Amino acid sequence: MDKKLIDFLKELKLYGIEQNIPNVTERGGQFLNMLVKIAKAQSVLEIGCANGYSTIWLAEAVSAIEGKIHAIDHSEPTFKSAKENLDKAGLSDRVDFYFGNALEVIPTINPSDSFDFVFVDGEKRSYWDFWEAILPRLSEGALVVFDDVISFPHKTKPFLEKIKNVPGFDQVILPIDGNDGILLLTRI
Repeated sequence: MDKKLIDFLKELKLYGIEQNIPNVTERGGQFLNMLVKIAKAQSVLEIGCANGYSTIWLAEAVSAIEGKIHAIDHSEPTFKSAKENLDKAGLSDRVDFYFGNALEVIPTINPSDSFDFVFVDGEKRSYWDFWEAILPRLSEGALVVFDDVISFPHKTKPFLEKIKNVPGFDQVILPIDGNDGILLLTRI
């Protein structure tokens, strides 16, 4: 990753902290970037892009292999900010943005597209609904990441109880940043 993009990400992260925008941590962004590169993911779905901080990490990862991000957000201010920030980062050609409720938007994305990588950082209480919406669209060997499963246990516990019994997937909870954490699933 070039220095100019790293500097922009640092500025964007600081702005997010100052404005109380719920972005992933820098380590979380690096981890997502690495996972996408390792998976050689061509088609990435992001549910909850906020101001585009995580989207930039994902877009940089797919740029080398001409991949595409489908980024969804339902907050108009952060959605507009995300589009502007991807333009500033020079990565807007890697992202198709969708405004609205992810459960309504996902079916409108080209139905022949499957997703190699999915990052879910939307409404925590809707995680199971998101899972049901993306499951039929996952490619063989797809990776799925649900964010904040440790830091919001009161919101994610019902989802975690259900998902642990889903057949056909290996899964692990990783404490990426101490009290934060992700659930990583891969189809087996």
